[in-house]
Amino acid sequence: MRAARVFAAFGLALVACAGAAVPGPSPSASATPRSSGPLARQLSAADADAAVGASVRDTLAAFQKRDGPALAALAHPSKGVRFSPYAYLQATNVTLSAVQLTSAFSDPTKRTWGITDGRGDPITVTFADYAGTYIYARDFASSSQTAFNKTIGAGNTIDNTADVYPDAILFESYDPGPDPRMKDVQWQCIRLLFERSGPRWFLISVIHGEWTI
Repeated sequence: MRAARVFAAFGLALVACAGAAVPGPSPSASATPRSSGPLARQLSAADADAAVGASVRDTLAAFQKRDGPALAALAHPSKGVRFSPYAYLQATNVTLSAVQLTSAFSDPTKRTWGITDGRGDPITVTFADYAGTYIYARDFASSSQTAFNKTIGAGNTIDNTADVYPDAILFESYDPGPDPRMKDVQWQCIRLLFERSGPRWFLISVIHGEWTI
């Protein structure tokens, strides 16, 4: 009798286990498979150029010609384009949508884009004025010093673009300034970041670089 009771209890335990729910995946597990390829920032210069080289040229031409509609066509469709007057990106940077960029060069709205290096004065100007000083201040479209996924201009301002946009391609066009002897303090650059959305790469950030105090 005792053996029969043991076997009966064992059978009930098996039935209970069979009816129990199977544990689901950990809450930290992602349902979306990650790409097995390298992050965009890790692409070689050749691969990055193949991916966004045409977009880089179109972006520089749009700034050079002050062509808002052309710039809007390059903007990220959901995230817009973020603008920073210096290499370190901050949460307070201004972001404009494609719709806003369409008429940006003629828009009289004044925005505060950041503060000036050294003085700390607010940079409160129209987009057109901002672009003339902090985007296309020099002929970056014709520069012979360019790079993909690495920076050329170096100063004491931290470049945190790889942390903020690890899966974006970086392009830099660098101008050393008019006097070769003063290039360490006269250099300026434009940095463009492109992020993929679907099959296309879109402009997601425009960053100005220069020597800072």
